[in-house]
Amino acid sequence: MTIYYPAALKKYVGAYSGLSKSCWGGIILNFVESTLIGIYYFLPLYFVNKLNIDIATASIIISFYGVGAIIGGFVGGQLSDKISPGSVTIVSLFFQALVFLALTKLTSVNLLIINLFFMGIASYSFLTSNNLWIINQCGDNEKNKFKAINIIGAASNLGLGLSAIIISSLVNYGFQYIFISCGILLILAAVYFYLIDKNVTRQHAAPKITTVRDIVKNHLPVMTDNRKIINLVLFCVFLVGLIIFQLSTTYSIYIQNTFPIWGIKGVGILFALNSFMVVFFQVPVSNFFDTYNKILMLGVGAFLLGMGMFLLCFAFTFEIAVLACVIFTIGEMLFFSVAVFLCFQKAAENKKGQALGVYRMVYASSRIVGPAAGGVVYQSWGANILWVMCGAIGFVCLLACRYYKKLL
Repeated sequence: MTIYYPAALKKYVGAYSGLSKSCWGGIILNFVESTLIGIYYFLPLYFVNKLNIDIATASIIISFYGVGAIIGGFVGGQLSDKISPGSVTIVSLFFQALVFLALTKLTSVNLLIINLFFMGIASYSFLTSNNLWIINQCGDNEKNKFKAINIIGAASNLGLGLSAIIISSLVNYGFQYIFISCGILLILAAVYFYLIDKNVTRQHAAPKITTVRDIVKNHLPVMTDNRKIINLVLFCVFLVGLIIFQLSTTYSIYIQNTFPIWGIKGVGILFALNSFMVVFFQVPVSNFFDTYNKILMLGVGAFLLGMGMFLLCFAFTFEIAVLACVIFTIGEMLFFSVAVFLCFQKAAENKKGQALGVYRMVYASSRIVGPAAGGVVYQSWGANILWVMCGAIGFVCLLACRYYKKLL
């Protein structure tokens, strides 16, 4: 046991090595932003308990974050291609800071709707441009690009998890204090990234000779196979998003109703398990499957996500719900890193940002459709029908990816 343990630990740590300092700088920024934007999940409490807004109205206000996210992902990608992902990242951070600071003064429902709308734009614009900037730091090394995408996912989940702990600890000081702190920290994060981006730009400022080959390469349309791959990814992302966003609605309700002894504590345990697995095993698991066909990995990930939900039909004990969560999380780890990688890698050189932006836009669209559709199915036909439909979605994605795996 003592012989293999150091080797296993070395291999685990090695899964995180190989990235440049600038790449890690962008990942740290993503972690910080994820920690601060986590306040979004506590805003309903602020609206209802502090501003005395009814639950229905508060839900409408929150929904406009999703509308803004759809626009933000697309706009962030387009601007990253036309200007630079670094500049878009800096502006997005400053914009988020202004939105948080404005929350300290806003009480009108209409103004809060506008605020949440722009928060969604700024947040998803940041996610798109920041991811693109980090991946660009990996140069032509595809293995490092895939590794960076996985570490971004782990860092984001760690940030959101810590956000819940930090905000829960600071809530006694008042939401105004939290909003001001978030605003100041986001401004500092923007300055921090400005210095990193400026240094990277200076290091890579060597003149580039444009050849006829470059001109032809940059203006050729994306190959037919690449377009098919990107369309397949976007198709699966939307469908999988319908599954994922049951977590914030029907899933939580089902766990509480099915296991009343555990109650909210049971939901918390499952969410904590999901976050723990993603933070500590996202990178090693994805790296292990790095040499496998990426399209097939995408399909398997979607299938496991669906099966994790389908297994809830047989959740007669809480232990089965835990097993379902484990299967679901493994699927999540495989699916999203591959989806981002394929969208970036198969897009034309001058449309990388647009591809990631459309990815964010499609995923944000499922954020709006998923909870509403899931709620209707859950209320009209029951939870088991909903979980069967989630399983069917995963199976459809697997079949589609199985058919198109020959494109890689």
